[in-house]
Amino acid sequence: MKKNIYVRILFLVLIIISTSGCEKLLEENPKATISLGELNPILLEQTIIGVYEPLTRARGRLWESRLGLYLELMSDYADGGASQKNASDYTNLLSSPNSVGDSWITIYEAVGKANLLISNLDANTTLDEGIKSRAYGEAYFIRALCYYNIVRVWGRAPLRLAPIVNSNDVALTLSDEVDIYDAVIKDLKVAETNLPATIPSAQAGRATSGAAKVMLADVYLTRKDYTNARDKAKEVIDNKALYGYELEPSLATVYSPVLATNKEDVFSLKFSQFVNGGSFWASYWADSKAKAAGYSVSGNKFGGIISKAPLIAGWDDNDLRKQFSLYKTYIINGVVNNAEVDANNYDLRMGKYKDPNAPADTGNGNDFYFYRYVDALLIFAEAENKLSGPANAYDAINQVRRRAYGVSFTSPSSVADLQAGLTQIQFDDLVMRERGYEFIGECKRWFDMVRTDRVTQFVGEVRAVITTPARKPIPTKFVFGIPDVELQNNPLAR
Repeated sequence: MKKNIYVRILFLVLIIISTSGCEKLLEENPKATISLGELNPILLEQTIIGVYEPLTRARGRLWESRLGLYLELMSDYADGGASQKNASDYTNLLSSPNSVGDSWITIYEAVGKANLLISNLDANTTLDEGIKSRAYGEAYFIRALCYYNIVRVWGRAPLRLAPIVNSNDVALTLSDEVDIYDAVIKDLKVAETNLPATIPSAQAGRATSGAAKVMLADVYLTRKDYTNARDKAKEVIDNKALYGYELEPSLATVYSPVLATNKEDVFSLKFSQFVNGGSFWASYWADSKAKAAGYSVSGNKFGGIISKAPLIAGWDDNDLRKQFSLYKTYIINGVVNNAEVDANNYDLRMGKYKDPNAPADTGNGNDFYFYRYVDALLIFAEAENKLSGPANAYDAINQVRRRAYGVSFTSPSSVADLQAGLTQIQFDDLVMRERGYEFIGECKRWFDMVRTDRVTQFVGEVRAVITTPARKPIPTKFVFGIPDVELQNNPLAR
């Protein structure tokens, strides 16, 4: 059974709040102070694990749960059925207040823990510099990861780059998106120079310099800085042996609920087959026969896939990713059964995450990927084409497609390779299509639609073919409103 570092290692409480003696009743002086204590190697290791912990917390409402589900259901090809209608029809996105307050709290908790660690590392004079360097890298990486998602989900937000040491520090104005992106890039540049190229498999789930570089390439791509996106992705591709990266031949290996890691894993959240130590994703997408059908211990039917959506309708049945990710029937005791769908809204189930041996719906062992080696290849292909046309971008995308058709990654394939002679626009459209196929179920489609200005186009195309167009209205905004919890505690967050 895969062992989750967040389950195996007991970490210390990060924030110790103390108050001074009172000069008179109900008067605090100072109001609050925080301290982590003098760091030593053991405490530092436990503290670092604590910085990662909010990202994988069961019921944390982040990527294993609510926020991730909402982002995926906001894709053009997905629908949440009756139970999750407000996600797939953008009601939750357009409404204020909305249902992502829990996610805001958790992600800012990770930010706070990273800030506290950085502050204590700055003050420390006893730790070995090599140990401190990696710790800095991990703290800056996690803070960058959090803010990269904060800015894409909420837009303008408080940019907290220091610990909150008293109640007066809570009030902070919202920073512009460009300033948040600048802070993310600055943090990632620190991370890539301080993190190791590789880590032992026992530490799978910890950040590496390769992960920082791939995220940097992704941030540059989102900012339409195609030169830096291309160059950073190429740096990873050219040095893949240094980082131990390669495409895995088998998708079952990539999405295994029991393996700790694999060659394609750049950075992922690690989940395990323990109650409250796993992900919800396999259960969220499956139906009531999930266990017998071999998908999950239980099924919530929180959403499905629209076969008429242009991306899905045009997906070649011979593509192994389609066979692995989508289904409409399953075999139980030798009998073919129709999967349970929502006939008026979606007619396919999404089976990318499979763990029928999980102990509970909170214990699915499937990891959640932020980045795979595929990201570097597709970022390079998109950015290179934007800069110079497709001539030098074919090989990167064709490697991805060859894996999808089960042929050699390194040899030309008449079955898998894109046709020669594509225009820049045609190639760009096919990169976007390829990202849709490769990252289905990985919460990237909505972000891709927004950053490429394709939301209106893609949602409009789906509306034209589904029975009830009201299920997919064209959204009029692309970021969530600041949650009430922040508005109530931060008078400047308006």
